[in-house]
Amino acid sequence: MWLFTNLGFFSIVRKRADVEHDTLTVRSRARADLEALRTRYLPELGEILENAGTDYRFRARAPRQAVAEAMRQALLELDYPNFKAEVVQAQGQDRAAVYHEVWDIVCALQPEGGHSALPSARAVSYGGIVFDGKGNVLLRQPVGEYDGYVWTFAKGKARRGETAAGAALREVREETGVPVRIVGKIPGRFRGGTSWAEYFIMEPAGPARSFDRAETAAIRWVSVRDAPALLRETRNTVGRDRDLAVLAAAVDADRQRWD
Repeated sequence: MWLFTNLGFFSIVRKRADVEHDTLTVRSRARADLEALRTRYLPELGEILENAGTDYRFRARAPRQAVAEAMRQALLELDYPNFKAEVVQAQGQDRAAVYHEVWDIVCALQPEGGHSALPSARAVSYGGIVFDGKGNVLLRQPVGEYDGYVWTFAKGKARRGETAAGAALREVREETGVPVRIVGKIPGRFRGGTSWAEYFIMEPAGPARSFDRAETAAIRWVSVRDAPALLRETRNTVGRDRDLAVLAAAVDADRQRWD
């Protein structure tokens, strides 16, 4: 079984060598995860072995009953309302971003319209970089600085039957309240914490309206020169680096459009 906890990620299996001694093998990609498990719940965990040639670099054995009791105790102590937020507190934003990526992929197991499909490739989001023609770019602040984002760009997944451009236009309108039109496409895809992302260059197509306040706390027009400083406030390092790269690519693509 796979076990995601606020102490770490574990794969628990019964190897051939476990059968005789009624043990289980607990594996992990990080030694610190096994050490934390031993300290908190499983003092019976044996010597941690390291082997870079296996799928899981670190592993140790423990009595089956002790592993079961450790899991029972962890469940009895569970007191947090949101797992990903708890991981941020316990293990940091980078670990939470990895878990969120897994969460995002397994969302494909949830039926939509009676159908469920496993992803054959990493999920893709679509968004827009909006310039006002005066040297300013549009940023949004997610509610509660969700997933560590302080300032970022509007984007989201396409709905069933929706095109990439249609999804990007809708997401920008919903998350910023600004009606927009597409004037160009930024080449390539950009890796984020939970998906690849594609972006269109956009411009306002009318006065701003109300935005979805369940997702967005505020919007802000800032100069292209000042925007990187605001994007760097984001604590999600993968998302922050993506947004900075997207802005640089958008500025370059927009400049080429007018040259």
